[in-house]
Amino acid sequence: MRKVFIVGVIVVGVVVVGLTATGWWLLRGSLPQLDGRASLAAAGPRAEVAIERDADGIVTVRGADHGDVAYGLGYAHAQDRFFQMDLARRLAAGELAALLGASVSEQDRRARIFRLRAVARRVIADATPVQRAWIEAYAAGVNAGLQSLNIRPWEYLLLRQKPEAWRAEDSVLVIHSMWWFLQYQALIDDIPRHEIASRIEQRVAAASRDEADSTQAATVLQFLFPRGDEWDAPNFQTLAEQTAANGGAPYAAPAVPTPDLLDLRDVKMRSVKSGVEAKRAAAMSADGWREQGLPGSNAWAVAGQHTRSGAALIAGDMHLGLRVPTTWYRARLQVATEPSGSNGVTLPGLPGIAAGSNGRIAWSFTNSYGDWGDTEPVDCDPVKNIYVTAEGEQPFRLYRESMLIAAGDPEVLVVRDSPLGVVMRIDPPAPGSKDLSTCWLARWVITQPGATTLAALELQQVADVDAALAIAPEVGIPHQNFVVGDRGGRIAWTLIGRIPRVRSASMPAPATAWLTAGETPVIREPEIGRIWSANSRHVEGPSEAVLGNEKATGGMHYDKGARQRQIRDRLLALDRPATVEDMLAIQLDDRALMVERWQRLLLATLDEDAVRDHAGRTELRRLVSEWTGRAAVDSVSYRYAREFRERTRAAVWKMITTTLAAGEGSSAYPLFEGSLWRLVSEQPPHLLAADYTDWRGLLLQQADAVIADARQACSALDRCTWGAHNTTAVRHPLSNALGPLARFLDMPALPVAGDLNVPRVAGPTFGASERFAVSPGREAEAYMQLPGGASGHPLSPFYRLGFKDWVAGRPKPLLPGPAAHTLVLPAAKAVASAPSSAP
Repeated sequence: MRKVFIVGVIVVGVVVVGLTATGWWLLRGSLPQLDGRASLAAAGPRAEVAIERDADGIVTVRGADHGDVAYGLGYAHAQDRFFQMDLARRLAAGELAALLGASVSEQDRRARIFRLRAVARRVIADATPVQRAWIEAYAAGVNAGLQSLNIRPWEYLLLRQKPEAWRAEDSVLVIHSMWWFLQYQALIDDIPRHEIASRIEQRVAAASRDEADSTQAATVLQFLFPRGDEWDAPNFQTLAEQTAANGGAPYAAPAVPTPDLLDLRDVKMRSVKSGVEAKRAAAMSADGWREQGLPGSNAWAVAGQHTRSGAALIAGDMHLGLRVPTTWYRARLQVATEPSGSNGVTLPGLPGIAAGSNGRIAWSFTNSYGDWGDTEPVDCDPVKNIYVTAEGEQPFRLYRESMLIAAGDPEVLVVRDSPLGVVMRIDPPAPGSKDLSTCWLARWVITQPGATTLAALELQQVADVDAALAIAPEVGIPHQNFVVGDRGGRIAWTLIGRIPRVRSASMPAPATAWLTAGETPVIREPEIGRIWSANSRHVEGPSEAVLGNEKATGGMHYDKGARQRQIRDRLLALDRPATVEDMLAIQLDDRALMVERWQRLLLATLDEDAVRDHAGRTELRRLVSEWTGRAAVDSVSYRYAREFRERTRAAVWKMITTTLAAGEGSSAYPLFEGSLWRLVSEQPPHLLAADYTDWRGLLLQQADAVIADARQACSALDRCTWGAHNTTAVRHPLSNALGPLARFLDMPALPVAGDLNVPRVAGPTFGASERFAVSPGREAEAYMQLPGGASGHPLSPFYRLGFKDWVAGRPKPLLPGPAAHTLVLPAAKAVASAPSSAP
């Protein structure tokens, strides 16, 4: 028996070693070739292309023209990031389940209703010949890079799938995936806002018996959905315009609704019912009270008269979900016929620099929260396939979308479309009400012909601010605040992305109805010599009207102004010519100016009566009083003041939505912050649910919840630092499937300074996806930070490089270092076409 046991152990050991060796061999087989001369299995570039990598794996692509450089970048993207590109195209097209299985089929259903693959094909068909050649050269490079791997990318081995070849339309879908991340949530958030608005109008009409009087309802809506807050810091062309704004007075929060308009005292908080209402409330999980970060960014420009170099100085940090590999891929693109190369970040799947410098201009973006989509309710009957308008019953147009599901049966999705929008949700009839259901129809600019274009090619070649502003209205990407500066020291802002000329609720805009240069809002060489942007109310007056100002009373999804005000004040406080080091200091500013008043409120709430005979409150008061004023990793006081604010915000919003029986399970919009502060400061009795005797009771309940959370999370209150909560959780999308092996894919868990409402936006899974500052023509002085490395392969030496520098805020040079590896792609020759997938 002993011999049998020993032999069994040896056999098992040999099998384990064999399997490990095989897995290791397969994994290493998908590492890319970095040096030498590539052997292309398909048509190559028109002239020889060199792909250089420095010691950090940062790529420089050198080619004879833009098409060849696009080919080389596509080749490098496929070598390092093909799986990331594949997920992006599939997300937008609603084709994730074909790769990942039924667990993501619901996401596919949400995306597929917009039929974006058909939209992408139309974009390619409508592109100019030059643009089409550019995007097709990139696609050819992607497929050549994929074919160059000895073994298909490791993710497909794990999934037991084969990668599909890249098509030109897939690059358009990558643009659409960014559109999804930046704008889709606004469509979802419109639904509870409609519900709340409808309920308020009903209550006011019933109370006043005057259905025609909408003024009173608007008063309540402006309080719940303000258009700004006291931190707003919009930009102006001149100082005179700034002085005249709002009548020369700072923004004032809307008036608190009177009891005849909104009264909560007769309402007792009730448990959420089952059905649709419960589904809406499911978002309010154990951590549902926590504030979520808005996809956004910081960006600003300093004119040459205020910089040390005399050139414009551009800084940007785009805020997105943090993941492995990083959203962006650093690159230098060098066309032989152009004197200077382009440096910055690229988006895998697309053939150009997304943000950075071309040596003549530098640019960055922040998300523009305008009226780029609408969600409206209509009465409908899904069985009869009709919806009801003022003109009577109308039929839906039906499309049947076939959805493939890995390891499952295909599914046919019925898409209902109409001139008013596509059906994105159907609510059944309320009990005891009419028989008709409610169909929520979504209209989104992304689906309109001409909304997406490939004009970014021309943008990357412009020589100055004027040329950039002229081309910006033609660039069809998700709408952004475009901050740009040139070597001559000039700076400007405009909206980039195609802006509809006509907005009609009854019919889609025609393909040609887009604003052109001279019609879009522009701030060019502002008198103050600086431009700042951080997703809050960016401009006022006619410039804001272009965003869809008819919805400005509802905030248009703007973020709070705290970040933008803090950035503006830091820029204006510089008492010497600005440098890139000054820009980094602003990007890393973690001063908690907005949360500071909540710290004072918490201390005032924990007065002598509150802490008497209450050890937990006594300790909380002591810790909160040790205020550091920063979202620093070692700060306990910041964590408690912040959580007290978040809990209060969630509790007050829940009182309101429960009273209205509308919008339950939703979160307060960011700009509710100003109205919330008025409530906790003025403490009107009629805006307090019957569960609370007074506002002090509500605030003490939130303080006690903070204590309970801290004891559960940290065992002792003094151990709950901000860094203990704000610890990075930057993970690979497949790591959940690997159990203990996930640590080989994920970035290390490290405490990080910063938060959502300070310029240094940093959280466990959300934050600055890059940071950079550059003056065009002086790229050698510039820096760039990314929260991860160039390669998406865990065995690559470049996989984790840069992450710890990003956490610590240490700058890395924008320009790549000397070439450590060089791969040459030979010029085109007669070869067989590439097969459809890697081995």
